[in-house]
Amino acid sequence: MVLKIEPLDSRRDIRTEFCSGQDSLDNYLCKQVSQDIKKRVSTVFVLIDEPDSRILAYYTLSAYTVDITVLDEAFAKRLPRYPYLPAMLLGCLPLDNRQKGQGFGELMLLR
Repeated sequence: MVLKIEPLDSRRDIRTEFCSGQDSLDNYLCKQVSQDIKKRVSTVFVLIDEPDSRILAYYTLSAYTVDITVLDEAFAKRLPRYPYLPAMLLGCLPLDNRQKGQGFGELMLLR
């Protein structure tokens, strides 16, 4: 087993075998993800097992902003005086059911 985390390559990575047990997350990977990438709504990174390119886990990243007024005042004082702060949104991080308990979720977050 050779593990690799990289951006999704929809022409190479095998998405149809992925099963997290959550239909919405499985359907997103199989049916919606390519459109979101093309429209630059999100970027998707996958953990694959080379050389067969089977997806073991994935996560989505999207640009996001945080309204500074919703932050604790003591914390916000130390930040730049912008009305909105740039951030990244981790949209989801599902694992294939067959891979649970092997530490792959933690591996994806540490990347």
